[in-house]
Amino acid sequence: MSQESTHELEQALRWRLEGEVRFDLYSRMLYSTDASNYQIEPIGVVIPRTYDDVRWTIELARQFRVPVLPRGGGSSLAGQAVGRAIVIDFSKYLNQLLDVDPSARTARVQPGIVLAQLNAKLRRYGLMFGPDPASADRATIGGVIGNNASGSHSILYGMTADHVLEAHTLLSDGSELSFRSLPWEEVERRASCDSREGLLYRELLRLRTQYGEAIAREYPKHWRRASGYGLPVLLEPQLNVARLLASSEGTLAVGLEYTLNLVPLPRLTGLVLLQFDDLVGAMQAVPTLLETEPSAVELMDGLLIRLTREQPGYAPRIAFLRGAPEALLMVEYYAESEQELQSKVERLLRVVAERRLGRDPIAITDRQQQADVWAVRKAGLGLLYSIRGDLKPIACIEDVSVPVEHLADYVREILRLVAEHGTKAAFYAH
Repeated sequence: MSQESTHELEQALRWRLEGEVRFDLYSRMLYSTDASNYQIEPIGVVIPRTYDDVRWTIELARQFRVPVLPRGGGSSLAGQAVGRAIVIDFSKYLNQLLDVDPSARTARVQPGIVLAQLNAKLRRYGLMFGPDPASADRATIGGVIGNNASGSHSILYGMTADHVLEAHTLLSDGSELSFRSLPWEEVERRASCDSREGLLYRELLRLRTQYGEAIAREYPKHWRRASGYGLPVLLEPQLNVARLLASSEGTLAVGLEYTLNLVPLPRLTGLVLLQFDDLVGAMQAVPTLLETEPSAVELMDGLLIRLTREQPGYAPRIAFLRGAPEALLMVEYYAESEQELQSKVERLLRVVAERRLGRDPIAITDRQQQADVWAVRKAGLGLLYSIRGDLKPIACIEDVSVPVEHLADYVREILRLVAEHGTKAAFYAH
C-alpha cells in the first residue's frame, strides 16, 4: 500500500469514526507485537468506541482493499494478533457485560471484556465462564474465542467453542449476521435465500457434502485441539456457525457481541502437589492421575520452580516444597462438601502410594495457599523472562496438543532434541 493511499485511508477513518485512529509510528510499533516472538508492523490501528466505528472500519478497509485484524489483549503466543492490516483493538471501549440470565446460565458480552473481569462480575450470580487460560487476567473474550482457548480446567469444561452459543458479527463485505444453533432443515431453508447469508449456508452445505467423510476420517480424534478451523462443527446434529468462529482467529468474521454458556462456581476445591525427580516420570503418571477424575492437572518443571525460588515476590508461595524436584504436578479436585473433597484427596493419595507416583505428596485445602500455587503457575511465562543475563528464552513450541497416552514419549523426544542442540527448555502444561 503506497504512502499516499495509507494517508487517504487514515483521513477517511478519522472523518467517519468516533473512536481513536492511530497511524503514527509509535502506535504501529506497539501493535506490531503480541506475546509471541513475532513482529509485523500493522498499516494502522483503530480503537472503536461504537459498533458503527467497526462497521465503517470494515467498509473502508474493503474500499481500500486492505485486511482487518481484530485484537484483544495481545496475549497470543503464536503471532495471531499481529499482521499487515488495520488492527481493531476492542479492549478499550467495547468491553461490557451486556446481560446475564442466571437461570439459563448465559451471558451476553462485547468482545473486548477481559475474561478475569467478566468472571469477577459473574461471581455475584455464582457463575463463571468455564475455560480459563493462564492469560485470563489480560485476554479478552474475543481473543479467547478466536483462539478457542481451554486452560487448566479443560478436563471439566472442554474448550471455548463448547461454550459459544450465539454471535453477532460483521463479514468482510459489511454484511451483519447473527449465528446460533440451527437444525439442518433450517440451514437448508436459509441456503435457498438469495442473500449473503444464503450464500454462506450454501457453501457450508457444499463443504459438508464434499468433505464430510474426510473430516470424520482424518480430523484429529483427541478432543483438545485448536489447530485450524473447527471443521467437525459441520458434522454435528445442528449447525452453529458461532462455534465455527472459535479457532478462526478473526479470519471468518468480526464479532460484535457473543452469548456465552456459563457454569456454576465450584463450592470447594482441594489441591494435591506431587513432586517428581524426573520430568518424563511425571508425564508417565498423568494417565493414572486422570483416572481419579480431577478438575485439573498442571505441570511446573524444575527450571520454573528454581526461578520462582529466586523471586522474592513469588518464593514464599512455594516455600513448603521440599528438595529440588524436576517436576511438580498440581492435581485439583472440585467438591460440593468437605466429606466429598476429603474422599477424593484420600483416593488420590492411595493411588499415589500404590503406584509409587512421585514423592512427598502435599494436600492443600486452604484457599489462600491454593491461590498462591496457582499464581506461580499462571506467572510461568513471565518468570521465565526473569532469567538473568542477556540471553532470554524464546517461545518455540507453544500450545501444542498431545494425546495423553503419548505425552511421556513426546516429552522424552523433546528432551533428546534439546540436548542434541546443546540448549535447555522449560516445560509448563495442563
